[in-house]
Amino acid sequence: MKKISHQPFFSLLRCLLLALGALASGQEAAAQGTVAPAPVTGSAGASIQGWDPYSTAPQYGSYSQPGYSAPSYAAPPTSSYPPPSSFPPAPSSPPASFSTGPNSFYPQQPQPLYQPAQPFAPQQQYQIPYERFMENLAFQYTFLPKLNDDPDTLQTQDFETSVTALFPNFLFSDHPLLVTPGFVLHLWDGPSTMVQDLPSKAYSAYLDLAWNPELTPRLYAELGFRVGVYTDFETINSDSLRFQGLGVGNIRLTPTMTLKAGAVYIDRMDKKLLPVVGLLWEPDSLTRFDITFPYPRLSKYWTTIGDRKVWWYVGGEYGYGSWTIQRYDFVAMDSVADQIDINDYRVFVGLEATHPNRLRAYAEIGYVWDRNILYRAPTIPNLKVNDTLMLRVGFNF
Repeated sequence: MKKISHQPFFSLLRCLLLALGALASGQEAAAQGTVAPAPVTGSAGASIQGWDPYSTAPQYGSYSQPGYSAPSYAAPPTSSYPPPSSFPPAPSSPPASFSTGPNSFYPQQPQPLYQPAQPFAPQQQYQIPYERFMENLAFQYTFLPKLNDDPDTLQTQDFETSVTALFPNFLFSDHPLLVTPGFVLHLWDGPSTMVQDLPSKAYSAYLDLAWNPELTPRLYAELGFRVGVYTDFETINSDSLRFQGLGVGNIRLTPTMTLKAGAVYIDRMDKKLLPVVGLLWEPDSLTRFDITFPYPRLSKYWTTIGDRKVWWYVGGEYGYGSWTIQRYDFVAMDSVADQIDINDYRVFVGLEATHPNRLRAYAEIGYVWDRNILYRAPTIPNLKVNDTLMLRVGFNF
């Protein structure tokens, strides 16, 4: 019997199973959708696309290579230097008293009530929507008491009032001329020695002229002139009429820092001229450091009560003034005419409340030292009086 081989049968069955498996796989792929092959990575497999000049996305595909990472660049630094619009404007308020030198304009003195057109706008400053011809009605009371009963003590009380008239566009500029008449009553008690003598009262009547032109956006000036009569009205002569002046140049070094240099003419017997030099630094709208000799002032915003902003400040000044008087001569046993200087130094701390309707009220307490009374008559020795305290209150509207 011939032996039958089953190998062709098994080969045919194997081919049939493979064909059935391939057919099943094709149907499954057709049911799920065709999957595109992954692109080849590397420079050889990079896809080439058409160049689009308006596209903001990378147009050369992704490039990946072991050990390579795309460079990252930090964002450009943001400058902390404020724009030019933050330059402060030139001040336009007059000094309160040339007899004691140019006091700091702020916070004790009011901010400029007239804001001229300037290329650089002020920072966060309350703008008055109207102008008044009569500006800055002011009153101030200063009290230096006797602290003991020594004969070389001196008590003074000063009552000062003033008002400012505004004349805009002075000399065809955008800055006004400020004209301020003022009057001060001085009440004196002491000294009680048998050599020196002072009347019980004296007066100061003056007229201020102030103009602060802006020469360039970074350079402006503070100019002032005062003429006044300083006497007890018992002795009036050529020494009773005194002329005083102020000239200070200001250079804005940065938007927050201004260099100041100039002089103030005080027209006293002992001292005629004082230098004015210093630095004004306003790091923000709530801080003002006026480090200027001879009248420095450091100011800082404290709090708000209702619609009133409250500032605290510390300052210093070269005080008092010069008058012609009639005094009693203990040698001649008669009244004689003379002129005196009273000089002192003062430091103080204070609080000031400001209101958007222009009203500003302030109160100060301080210490007064190196007080000297100088006489024009050569036969009367000068007198050094005792140190004392200072209380001062006032308002501007």
